[in-house]
Amino acid sequence: MQTHWQKYLGANIPRYTSYPSALGFSSDVGAAAYENSLKKIGQYEPISLYMHIPFCHQLCWYCGCNMRVENRYERISPYVEALSREIEMVSERLGGRGYISHVHFGGGTPNTLHAADIERLITGIEEHFGLRDETPVAMEIDPRLCSDLQVAQLVKMGIKRFSMGLQDFDPEVQTAINRVQSYEMVKNCFDLLRGAGVRDISVDLLYGLPHQRLETFRQTVEQVIELRPERISLFGYAHMPARIRHQRMIPEDHMPSREMRTVISVDAAKLFEEAGYDRIGFDHFALPDTPIAIAAREQRLNRNFQGFTEDRARNVLGFGASAISTVRGLIVQNAKEIPAYMKPIEQGELPTERGLIATEIEEALGEWLKRLLCDMRGNLNQYLKIIQADGPAREEIFSTLTPFEKDGIVYYDGDDIVIAEDAKALVRSVAAALDPHVSSEIRYASPAV
Repeated sequence: MQTHWQKYLGANIPRYTSYPSALGFSSDVGAAAYENSLKKIGQYEPISLYMHIPFCHQLCWYCGCNMRVENRYERISPYVEALSREIEMVSERLGGRGYISHVHFGGGTPNTLHAADIERLITGIEEHFGLRDETPVAMEIDPRLCSDLQVAQLVKMGIKRFSMGLQDFDPEVQTAINRVQSYEMVKNCFDLLRGAGVRDISVDLLYGLPHQRLETFRQTVEQVIELRPERISLFGYAHMPARIRHQRMIPEDHMPSREMRTVISVDAAKLFEEAGYDRIGFDHFALPDTPIAIAAREQRLNRNFQGFTEDRARNVLGFGASAISTVRGLIVQNAKEIPAYMKPIEQGELPTERGLIATEIEEALGEWLKRLLCDMRGNLNQYLKIIQADGPAREEIFSTLTPFEKDGIVYYDGDDIVIAEDAKALVRSVAAALDPHVSSEIRYASPAV
């Protein structure tokens, strides 16, 4: 990254996995609004399903997900029962509309569940929503729980994609974040998956963690390249100890500077691209023959709460504690705490707790910003029309973009603004500059890089 771009790194900006962001959620928008939105889904409209399994066997100190450490399975079983009931309830309200284009099990750690419970959930989805043979079913797994038997059972159920959080292979970093898993352990998990015929594996890496250095993270990247996953996500760690209490366990005095974070991320991206991976959006990488890479080349890439995806469904139905659903201009979230999630289900009600309804302008602007993030270009005339900019407002917008143009981050191609090839990591900064919702005092956003 060029030296004069460093000034853009200090700002905390949204990740744009939804628009408007979840910071605008209100308890005034709940189950009634969600039920009403389900009735508006078209008969043949694609729907993506997300199943949240919040349980883990150990707490990772960097984690910002809604999770709970649970080592007594009898306390997990009631949650599976509630999740099964929620699937049935939402299906009833959907009334047969739409079709399932993608299913994702996230967490937490979905493979903490017993095989029988995972099969029960998949069977429930198939019975109530219908699954086609070609529908991708994906699951996040912890390689520390991976076994030959478990892999065989999951693949037999029809799970075709697997993702796992690696973060960093350096033992010193792993100890500092309470996530110890050796390269050999992860490779064994890869070997089991490959032996079972899995040809779509994704891994997550995290930069900005304590004790990370350029040379050690480069070694991690090289080891990941040896494993040859089909997809890679390269995320920047967001340290928010005031909001996430267990992050206070992380030694802040050993965390890399913003400048070193950038050096590490840029170096990793370069190594992945040199190894034959296509850059997808600003933080994903994929082998050229994967569905997501093909979608990116054909400008069919999408972005939702799971990040960049080839799944084009605008409707994402979330199940489980804290799960988020997006239907048209509605964004809603289930109750976060497990007891608060389960109680309304026991009473025959949806566990939707809060949300927002986007205005027509917000909905159109959200789609425009999504295309900018996915395609690295956007039509400015369309943008100006969406925000209804008059003469002075137009001048102000172009003035806002002038520093990005002078610094070589963007350039103009006719009526389009285009992100420079080597500046893709800064596309969120450009999006934030064009986002009326963004202020200089965003509390729960992540660093630009």
